Amino acid sequence: PDSPAGSTWMPVYVHSKIMIIDDVFLTHGSANVNRRSMQVDSELNICHERMDVTQPLRRHLWNIHTKGFQGAASDSIETAAQGWQYITSQNVMRKKNGDTPLASVVGFMWTSSSRLRLD
Repeated sequence: PDSPAGSTWMPVYVHSKIMIIDDVFLTHGSANVNRRSMQVDSELNICHERMDVTQPLRRHLWNIHTKGFQGAASDSIETAAQGWQYITSQNVMRKKNGDTPLASVVGFMWTSSSRLRLD
């Protein structure tokens, strides 16, 4: 959705990570959960256990990334999953047709059983 004119699908790499668990625990920052990040790299995260902060943030982020299509930002896991599936399936077709993304959610599927040690 934020791609420049003439480029409807521009991949973006964001180094920041966020993890939300049960709308209570939140960690946000640049750290990876691997040995190098924890022992060698200069990384920083913040974390807390405050539902009054975490839940509204999760709702806000889901609304940004789904644009609220088909209930994709719902508190109901089933409704949200159906909404995310709708967006990702629409985006597959839209990309094939050269149209702009419906929302910024795209599917990711890793089918290889091989693992790389690139960190």
